[in-house]
Amino acid sequence: MKKLQAMGVAVCAAVLLGSCKSGKTALGIEALNGDWNITTVNGKPATAEKQPFIGLDMQEKRLYGCAGCNRIMGSFEAEKPGELSFGQVGSTRMLCQDMTTEQAVLEALNKVSGYKGTEQELTLTDADGKVLLTLAKRPAAELASLAGKWNIAAVYGQAVDEIEKEVEKTPFLEFNVEEKKVHGNAGCNIVNGGFTQEEGQPASLKFGQMISTMMAGPGMQVERQVLEALDKVTNFAMKDGQTAVLLDENGEEALTLEKGE
Repeated sequence: MKKLQAMGVAVCAAVLLGSCKSGKTALGIEALNGDWNITTVNGKPATAEKQPFIGLDMQEKRLYGCAGCNRIMGSFEAEKPGELSFGQVGSTRMLCQDMTTEQAVLEALNKVSGYKGTEQELTLTDADGKVLLTLAKRPAAELASLAGKWNIAAVYGQAVDEIEKEVEKTPFLEFNVEEKKVHGNAGCNIVNGGFTQEEGQPASLKFGQMISTMMAGPGMQVERQVLEALDKVTNFAMKDGQTAVLLDENGEEALTLEKGE
């Protein structure tokens, strides 16, 4: 009788363990869709001139993003939860001062064979389960997230104070998302204008003609570049709650914005 009881306990324990194991499933492939900031590569912080990130378009199985200097593009396969691999990854041919992170990102992407994590944080692994990249989900690009004042920190990756040393007024843009109007200072003059979005494209952004005052003085070099960049903007993305980027048609960061007070 004791033997039967012991066997019964063992069977129950095995059933419970099996239930626990089967209940732990990999994150569904649909959760991969969207933009992901690359936070580490091979265990080291992914620091570069431009924020490294990858975007995964689940409908077209398309990869896009930035490796730290150049835009990247390619395809991927994700047939079932936990499995992910990239086809040949192409990139633009720009040169930056430090290409270390970019090279590491590109090499890591070629080795990816799987993933694990949550809807907000992912790790991409190789065939042996070694972590190659860690990712953090970018906030969704919603027009409401642009509301308020944003200081212009950089134009096409170049910091404002590197473009011109004697800028008396901090360049900024202030968005009124309800009226789709923008007000600010481009470096010397006050600017005002409006913007539009394509229907069904929440990340799209296009500025109309910007009207400015006609003063001359320090900041005009920054102002010229800011106005030229605004004219090229077609989309935007949120890096986090404090940083936004306005992108041109090629996915380049035309303007980098930091939340103002």
